[in-house]
Amino acid sequence: MQSQLIKLKSSIVKKQKPFPLEISQEEKDLLFSYLEERFGITRDIFYPYTFLKGVNNYWLFPKSSHLEKLKNLNPEVVGLLFLRKVSKYLKPTSAFLQRFGYHATKNIVTIDKKAIDLFQKGRPLEVELPIEPGYVILRDKYWILGCGLYLNGKLYSHLKTRLTNVLEGI
Repeated sequence: MQSQLIKLKSSIVKKQKPFPLEISQEEKDLLFSYLEERFGITRDIFYPYTFLKGVNNYWLFPKSSHLEKLKNLNPEVVGLLFLRKVSKYLKPTSAFLQRFGYHATKNIVTIDKKAIDLFQKGRPLEVELPIEPGYVILRDKYWILGCGLYLNGKLYSHLKTRLTNVLEGI
């Protein structure tokens, strides 16, 4: 009975993920280049943040002396997840774009109700845009909604379903 309880406890305990590490200046420069080239977001807005990296993710964390203390706590999440490595590409998260996308000067696509309806059905919007293929910032006439992907004359939504459901009422 005792050995069964020990097995049960060990199966319940989650494996702790390694704490994200601060990235090198070289890697930070690559991220800055991507954000500047793709979206026109300049590096100066990131001065107050530390860049952290997990296996395939990057986080922004406000520069603080508390970061070292967090390492001992093994938190589930540290900061704002802002980029994911998807294959060999970097995909910005919708949460990041909603908070920092207003700094962008390019690859911003304004969508209307028709596009939102298509995205809710899981379908892309067929449209020719004067931009290079890749990730784009999706917005409506009021605010930034999140991330999309433009490829071969089609715009794909990377918005969460619940967000498009909220937008349906607008």
